[in-house]
Amino acid sequence: MVLQITEDNRQTASALLTADGFEELTPSPAFDYRKYELNQDEAERKLALLIKGMTEVADKTGRFVYQLPDGRIIDTCTYHRWEWPQAIGMNGLFDYYHLKSTTDPSSLTAKHTLALMKEWYHQRVKEGIPPKNINSMAVMYSVACLVDLDRQRGKGSILDDEWRERFEAWIDEWAEWIMNELPRTPQGGFQHVTFRLPNEGQLWDDTLMMTVIPLTKIGLLLNRPKYIEEAKYQFLLHTQYLMDEVSGFWFHAWKFDDDPGPSGAHSSDALWARGNCWITLAIPMFIELTGLSPSDPFHRMLVSTLRRQVDALIPLQDTKSGLWRTLLDDPTSYIETSGSAGFVGGILMGIRLGILEEEKYLNMALSGLKACLAQVTPSGQVGNVSKGTPAGKNRDFYKGIPRMGMVYGNSLLIVALVQWMRLNNVGDA
Repeated sequence: MVLQITEDNRQTASALLTADGFEELTPSPAFDYRKYELNQDEAERKLALLIKGMTEVADKTGRFVYQLPDGRIIDTCTYHRWEWPQAIGMNGLFDYYHLKSTTDPSSLTAKHTLALMKEWYHQRVKEGIPPKNINSMAVMYSVACLVDLDRQRGKGSILDDEWRERFEAWIDEWAEWIMNELPRTPQGGFQHVTFRLPNEGQLWDDTLMMTVIPLTKIGLLLNRPKYIEEAKYQFLLHTQYLMDEVSGFWFHAWKFDDDPGPSGAHSSDALWARGNCWITLAIPMFIELTGLSPSDPFHRMLVSTLRRQVDALIPLQDTKSGLWRTLLDDPTSYIETSGSAGFVGGILMGIRLGILEEEKYLNMALSGLKACLAQVTPSGQVGNVSKGTPAGKNRDFYKGIPRMGMVYGNSLLIVALVQWMRLNNVGDA
């Protein structure tokens, strides 16, 4: 089955965002995370299993494959399409490749990981590059990382001439589209345009990870300060409208009113875990990319924002599972692995960068990492991962999202494991 998305059947499409009649991937934990010992050899074994599982994720029913009116097929589940779930997968693979190749330039694991990435890009070119939107832009982060590493290590060390020229053209074209053609909300925010909907007047927390971080990387790579200044502004604007001033958590989306001016409202009062994890990751990523001085006011603002969020996570970590719930403050909502892995990766990155104190946050991150690993099945799938989630109008919407094998469940856990390795000085890249 392939769902035909047209103007008159969006209600049908929305119905498929529920778990009704769907056998979810909710395995029992493979082990008790509190007794699990994680060492370098075990981490390597888990990474190999996660990468294998990521490339084999499939929706065998076709229930979550969409065909747009122009004929394009959008597959938000598997590894073999160009969309944000697969882009996060490329980020995880690049992190692992960078670490392994830095530790040992002749590493067979590194060579295999790079070959896997190149084959993915090759297949996407054969299929045709998708239209530009906030989420498809996410692929440009790993593209820019490969171009940057090729320049650092010597042209031709990572990319041949054809692919380097193609990648360089991509990052220039897509970044200029973001700067000059992407629709804006009032006050100049990046409108969260997706493959399905224009989401007019909407700011989403996902945008910082999917578009602002790639734009930052490209700006540094191409020496275009205007990109960095734009990225800073987007962080400020999204923080202003999406961060809950009481809890320090973030709401999923803000919709400006149609009337001129800044008035509007959040899509709902739901404090959604995966949406929040993009912030936990994006803030330390931006700090590491830009190298801002700790005395810089923007650096201080970002660190303060991150600390408020992470401090609020501490009492909400479920002691039985070691994970956080898909609605962070709702004990009746299910535990969710992808958001938890994102929290762990961001916290470990923050500790490594010295913006989060090890003595305060490390135990929480390590228990969360082990709890996420307990969700990995023998086939390398990650259990209790919520499917791709649009901005819902109420809390029950988020609680009803199906849990299934998703590319980003694997890749977020890969990112977290690599951050654990770097924090432990295991071939720090």
